[in-house]
Amino acid sequence: MPSMNTLASYGPWLRDADEEWRLRIVLHDFGLVWQQAEDHERLALVTDEPEALGPHWDAFLAAWVEHHCLHNGLRTPDWVFDDSRYLQSFWYPGRDLPALRTEAIVHSPAAFEVRGVLLPDRELVVV
Repeated sequence: MPSMNTLASYGPWLRDADEEWRLRIVLHDFGLVWQQAEDHERLALVTDEPEALGPHWDAFLAAWVEHHCLHNGLRTPDWVFDDSRYLQSFWYPGRDLPALRTEAIVHSPAAFEVRGVLLPDRELVVV
């Protein structure tokens, strides 16, 4: 698998993007890379720790990786469990509308919720 497709290699695009674009880059663009990778290639996509982007996004990326590793039977990389990747209060990435907030509270996957990132599970589906 070419190293350009690893989550860590997305750092420059994520660093320079606003929150809405960061969501698109991770959920859709990197989500497609993950989805199209063979099972044996997926761990290599997330083994290297991505650069720090700030508490919210550091927690988000850790949650995304843990969620996908767990659901694909892969060992979760150690960097995901660093204390800096957990928020002290809840954060709702993306648009903060009352209906979306309620859906996020009810339907956040465990890996996201434990880190304080509330995101509806349907957002993780790549189409």
